[in-house]
Amino acid sequence: MAKVSIIIPTYNCLVFLPTAIDSVLTQTHQDFELLVINDNSTDGTASYLNTLIDERIITITTNGVGASLARNLGIAKASGEFIAFLDADDFWLPEKLSMQLALHADSPNLAMSFTNYDHLTETYESIIDCFGYWEQFKGQDEKFITLKNPLDFIIKNNIIGTSTVMVKTEILTQMHRFNEDLKYGEDWELWLRICESHDVGVLNSIQTGYLMRQDSTTQTDGLRLRNLRCIELILNRYQKDKQYWNLSSSALNNARARILEGYADYHRGLCQYRSAITYGIYSLFLAPQKRRVRSLLGDCKSMLLPA
Repeated sequence: MAKVSIIIPTYNCLVFLPTAIDSVLTQTHQDFELLVINDNSTDGTASYLNTLIDERIITITTNGVGASLARNLGIAKASGEFIAFLDADDFWLPEKLSMQLALHADSPNLAMSFTNYDHLTETYESIIDCFGYWEQFKGQDEKFITLKNPLDFIIKNNIIGTSTVMVKTEILTQMHRFNEDLKYGEDWELWLRICESHDVGVLNSIQTGYLMRQDSTTQTDGLRLRNLRCIELILNRYQKDKQYWNLSSSALNNARARILEGYADYHRGLCQYRSAITYGIYSLFLAPQKRRVRSLLGDCKSMLLPA
């Protein structure tokens, strides 16, 4: 089995970080190095990291560079054949690495793979798994899946959780890594670029826990609009060159509908129901889904019968 370099960027996440690190140390696959990038934390993270004596743990201290640059610094230091990413507030199940490496061994042509993951409350109670929510791979019992058209699939179905991803190191050394200029969606942007010219596989089982944190800094009202525009900017590149990338209208319509759904949700949160309805109608037109019908009906009711 191959050596894996695991990269955890962390900023003031001491409440959750030990769980993430413990989930790495208890993996059934033990040939790894763990690079923890402490990005100017002020919550005692440095003191905690100093208590860890495992020689496979490498600590890098940075001064508020952000997650993208922190991950890129980790990639530059990585010595493993594969690189796996784990966010400081997520965790892995014990066989995650070994099963994902088995997937790559079974299909050596794969540049990247990802797994299903569970959405959890901050008390680690299960909400729903990603593939189940988006109804991906429904009825497919295969443990290992190779995507037939990965770029088209990942544009249509943005279901890759960063903490589930494993990439061949040589792939990341041959290309531009995380785009440090993007304020949001830089992970999706990198996965899409990998999908442009490489094979991608799926481990069709839940191997990661993803915390739905109430205090997430990426989804406050002040940042949601910026985040949506970042995703829109990423998608526009492929929209303009649809024929070059051989992308289906279905994939692009679904991606655009998700963005419009996000705008509708943003305006709904501000009680701007007329705008929410407008975006909801466009989203429903591009990619009809039952939940979009329910949201649209709810917005109409809220506008006609204000509290």
